[in-house]
Amino acid sequence: MILNERVENRDTYPATSRYRNARYFKREIRRRVIRIEPESWEAPVIPESALTRMTLVRSGEVGALDLISERVYGTDRLWWVLAIANDIIDPFLDVTANKELKFPTFSYVTSSILI
Repeated sequence: MILNERVENRDTYPATSRYRNARYFKREIRRRVIRIEPESWEAPVIPESALTRMTLVRSGEVGALDLISERVYGTDRLWWVLAIANDIIDPFLDVTANKELKFPTFSYVTSSILI
């Protein structure tokens, strides 16, 4: 049996879907290949020792990790680092005004996470 064999993406997803360009793989369950599922991404572990910076959520940043990422990293694309570092599941509930967020330095992110 072939596991982790890449197969064509047969599903049509909207352009905004996170699965739009996902690769699909056959999976073996109970010794049978029974389904095809999108590849998954495991969140990196950020050690507590790397969380050396702190910032307060400003009133205009409530629920918006992308805006905080833009301010602390210079790019809105690292919002997920803030979410992982602070165990944020739902930014609309968990990112409130004056909440203190911890985060690793940009050099740590680029050298240890984005490799």
